[in-house]
Formats: sequence, structure tokens, C-alpha cells
Amino acid sequence: MAVSFRARICDFFLIYLLICVLSRYEVTSDRTSLKIYQSLQADYFCFKRLNGTHEFGCSSDRTGNVGVVHVVSSVADVQHIIKDGPDMKYVAVLGMSFFNMGNMTLLQDSGRVSGVIVIRDRALPAEGFSPDQSCPNRNMGMYEEDADYASCATGNWNPQNPALNMFFVHWHFPIFMLDNETSIDVIVNKCYGTFNRHQTTNKALCAAQLKSRMSAAKDSITCLRRSNIASTLHPVRYCDPLSGRNIISTLYPTYNNKTVDNRSVIIVGARMDTFSLFDNIAPGADSSVTGFVTLLSVARLLKLMSGNAEPVPPKNVLFAIFNGEAFDYIGSSRIVYDMEKGQFPAVPVTSGLAPATLGLHHISRFVEIGQVAPHTPDVYLHVDPLSTKDAKTKASVSQLVADLKAAASKDWAKLTVHDVSSTLPLPPSSVQRFLKKDKNIAAVYISNHNSSFENRYYNSMFDTVENINGTAATLGDVAEHLTKLAAVVASTVYKELTGTEPTDVPLQKLRVKELLECYVVNASCALFHEVLDREATRPLKSNPLSLYISVDPTGSMIHPSARLTKLVLSYFTGTVVENVSRRNCSSHTVLDKVYEFDWMDGPESNSTGLCVKSSTTFTLARSPAFESEDVTIEEYSTWTESVWEEASLQIFVMPSWKQEITTLTLGVVIFLISLALVHVVNSEAAILFTPRALVGV
Repeated sequence: MAVSFRARICDFFLIYLLICVLSRYEVTSDRTSLKIYQSLQADYFCFKRLNGTHEFGCSSDRTGNVGVVHVVSSVADVQHIIKDGPDMKYVAVLGMSFFNMGNMTLLQDSGRVSGVIVIRDRALPAEGFSPDQSCPNRNMGMYEEDADYASCATGNWNPQNPALNMFFVHWHFPIFMLDNETSIDVIVNKCYGTFNRHQTTNKALCAAQLKSRMSAAKDSITCLRRSNIASTLHPVRYCDPLSGRNIISTLYPTYNNKTVDNRSVIIVGARMDTFSLFDNIAPGADSSVTGFVTLLSVARLLKLMSGNAEPVPPKNVLFAIFNGEAFDYIGSSRIVYDMEKGQFPAVPVTSGLAPATLGLHHISRFVEIGQVAPHTPDVYLHVDPLSTKDAKTKASVSQLVADLKAAASKDWAKLTVHDVSSTLPLPPSSVQRFLKKDKNIAAVYISNHNSSFENRYYNSMFDTVENINGTAATLGDVAEHLTKLAAVVASTVYKELTGTEPTDVPLQKLRVKELLECYVVNASCALFHEVLDREATRPLKSNPLSLYISVDPTGSMIHPSARLTKLVLSYFTGTVVENVSRRNCSSHTVLDKVYEFDWMDGPESNSTGLCVKSSTTFTLARSPAFESEDVTIEEYSTWTESVWEEASLQIFVMPSWKQEITTLTLGVVIFLISLALVHVVNSEAAILFTPRALVGV
């Protein structure tokens, strides 16, 4: 028993010692890793998105892609990487002047590149930079089956530029972007400058490891099918449908117990979203912000001009901000789908008051506001050549155009407005999805361009405040232009509503400059703080909001940009409910389904907060293709986003070929010596380890 107990004690201490050694090894390995690798900024990386037929974007190997860092500063550097340099894997570091489709295609085709790091320059590329297609959303508009207009047959909307189609390529390596000065200095000077500038295989080289592993592959249909296979107790998601929220509001409330007349609703619409090649950066200053900021201002003006009209006019206005439009019109397609199903703005309730159900047959006019930054001071009115073949629709469109021009000529506007040729189709626009189903709608699309975009940074990371500031002397000048345009649209819609000209257009009460500053300069702005409830929200960041639609795997996530925009529209079109506390404000929404109630901090002069009642609400912006098995992939957007693991970017010093050979040779020599020594000891074991007789025995 004593021996057994002693053995157990011995085993216990051996196990304890082993645990201590392993724990010490784990800590030591972490410290060793920190000594070997230096982490760099990994905020912006290219990720993978898929549609019904293809996959686009980037991914790394599971453990990351490794290559020798080479900074490209000339065409010779590109040739060094793809052909002239030593045959090894490279990570190309590109300045913006070298980050273009030509060089990227060369790097991919060479097979010698394992990753790309882009150094972001705040200066706008002189030749433009738009990674979208020359004919955006070409397969999901209203013209894809029309021989005269399909695939931009009359001319491309997005002009030629160095990045054209870059978003729609399956890159075989990860791409990261750096804008942090410290990280840029480390990789350009301390890594490349110190170790790799005079590159040879006889010395240590600086390498980078880029990790951005994506789970999805092939296309959306395949990816979602794999995700739906219930093979484990914990299902694995490989991708998620792009999904967000549309924002809608009516000028006057509607009720499900009151009939809405056919062709009595005027839609004022704009898109909300944009994209870029990289995660966390989608500014959309002209691509989307100028349009929906103008819409928000139109809503505020119409609220001020109409007041609490009694009796309520027989016509109404629906303000609609569509989300996901950059990805084959996700938001507008969903609203049209819901209208056809009799489920817009929500599934009808069986009892109680609720907003009236609206359908396509209720829409009479559709005014969409697109890219309207004043690259030139001119404004262009686009109309659809197919729907205007009908004489009645053409007459309605002509009247709408005439009213817009008349308003633009007023002393408070003085805008130059042009008709676009009737032989041109509509630009990429949300209204196309409505006209595709109902050509009796009189539609006008307002933009700052004629037959091709003036915005040379359409749907890109460079569509920033610098882009729209380059169109005028200051942001204030841009705001003044948008203010006048908002007044023109509001005045025209007011005349459509009431049959009379507005007696007053209170431009001075608009807050366009503040809106622009909030969306393209600093999200932690005064106006956003007015519409938020400080007690229920986290502090806002000072950088501009990303306007990418994103995903919603749980069905309950609302993107910050959508939430803030909804609150601003509520603030502009709603009314303050007096003598209501913060706690009681939210409970009103449960009791009253016609309105939504939001508690807001209000202006600085208000120390208690405000309860705002409005008809502003969200509707789902998720493609109908993911709602029913009956919907074919050709009819609706099928865009999904890959699930990914945590991204990282690290550099380290890689030993030279000579060092590796020396290390290997030394290891082999030590192994052979050890083998010989063991053989000698083993053969002489009888002599070396013969036990001696104990003295005195």
C-alpha cells in the first residue's frame, strides 16, 4: 500500500509539473509570436460577395497568404514581380496610381502574387476611380429585354476609368488597404526599405501574411444550399443575403378603414446605399447622399408648406428611401413585390387601425432624385421612352417636366434645367422597377448628368466630401444648390397635390448643410444628436457613416445609417406630442399602429427631450428571391455576402535561402552525430552501465 501511495504522489507531481510546463509553453509561444510578427492596420479588406451565377471579391488561404513585400513605384517594379524578379511569392504594395485593372490583371495572371496591399492617398485619382460596371444593374432594370436599350445599347452611363469592373472580378488573393500613417511607414520604410529594396536571395527578407478567409464559394444558390444542410446540431452559415431596411413616410397619414383613390399617390424617391471594394468604407457622397439629403429636405419643406391641412387633400405623397439599389435594386424590387402581394407597407391586420395598404395602381407620379452634386450648375430631367409611348402617360410626364422647369425659373431658384433626349433610356434608377410592372406611372428622374455620369467616383471609396467639394467652392455652395433643387421639387409636388402654387417656400428653414456635414464629414454632428435618445444609444463616431447595405442574419439588425436617416425623416415630417414622458412615448407605438413614436433629445434649447409622432417607418429591403421557391433567379437580385473569419495583416522577417540551407545542414549534422553517439553508447552499454557490487554485502 505504501508503494502504491508513493507512486500516486509521484504521478500527481508529474502531472502538475507537466501542466505547469505546458502553461509556460503557451505563454512563451504567445510572447515569441509577438517577437516574430508585427501586426498592421487591418480595418479595410476586400471580401467576397456572390450572385446567382458568380462569386466576386477576395479570400485568403485558411492560415493566410504569405509573400515577400515589394513596393511598386514604377512599371519596372510590376515587371519585377510578375517576371523579372526571383521566382517567389510576392505581396505587392501599390500606391493609388498603380491600383488599376491593368496592373491588377497582370499581377493575378502571373501566378506569383499571394496578396496586394493598397496605400490609400487622400487625393482623388485624376482619371477617376469607379469599380462598378459601365452599365450598372444592367440585368435587373426595365430594359434588359428591349432590343433598343438592353445593356446600355445607346451608350454607357459609367465612363471609362482605371478601376472599371474591378468589383466584379474574382481575385485569387487577398487585398488590404492601409490609410494609417504608422502602418504605411512600417511596411514601406521599415519593412521594404530596410530589407527588400535591394532584393537578393542571400539575405533575410521582409514578408507579409494577409489573412481574410471567406467561407462562401461558387455562387449564392450553392452557398445557401450548403448553409441549409442540417448535418450538425449547430448549423454553419457560409453566406447571408444582402438585407437592410427601406425608409418610407407619407405626408398625410393613411388608414385601413379609408379608401385610397387610384392614381392618387405621388412618390418622391432616392437611393440610400453604395459600395466599394473594401469592408467598412462606402461613403457615397454623390452616388447616394446628395440624392437622399435633397429628398429629406423636400419632405421638410412639404411639411412646412402643407402644415396640418384641413381637409386633407385627396392626393398624398409617399417619401421612399430605397436600400440595396446598388445590388440590382434590392429595396425597390421588394417594395414592388410587397405591393403586388398586398403587403405594403405591412401585412394587413385583421382588426384595429393601421396604415392603408398601397399598390402600384395607387401611384400617379414618381419623382426620383439621383446624383445631384453640382459638378456643373445644370440639372437634367430624364424620362422613360417606353412608358411615354402611351399618349396619356406622355401627357402626364410632359406636364410634370413643365412644372419642374417652371419652378426652377422662379427668383428663389434660378436653376438651369435641361430635358434629356427622349431617345435615351432612364439611367440606373429605382423607378425602373416600378415602370417594369406598371407603365402608367408618370416618372421623371432628376440628375446632374446628361448621357453619362459626371461623378467619376461612382460607387467607390473616393466618393467622399472631397468629390462633391470639388464641384463648388465650399460645402456651403453645394448645400445652396441642393436647397434650391429641393425647393423646386417640393413646389412642384405641392402644386400636384393642391392644384395651386405655394404662397411661400421657406428655404431658410432647411438644414441641408448640416445634413451634408452629418453624412459626409462627421457623423457625431449636432443634427444627429438632436434625433437620438442619448440614454439608449452609444456615442457616434466622428468619421462618416458607411452606406453599404450589409447583411441581417438575425432579422433584427438595423444599420446605423438607416436608423439615423429614419429618425431624421421622422423629425422633419412628424409632430411633437406634448406632455409625454420618455417612458410613455415608446408605449404609444404599441397602441397606435398608424404612427410611430420616437423619443429624441431635440435641440439644445430643449432640456427634457421630445416625443415625436410620425408616419415614418421601415420596410424590409431583402430580395424576394430569398422569400419563395417560386421566384426565379432571373427576376430578382440574388446577392449574398460571405461569412468570414477575423482578418489580420502581419509582417515578419523571413530568413534568406542561405540561412535556411545552413540551418538545415546544421540540423542534419547534429542529428547524425546524435545518431552515432547513441549507437556507440548502445553498443557499449554492458560496459558503461554494469552495476557494481554494494560495499559490505
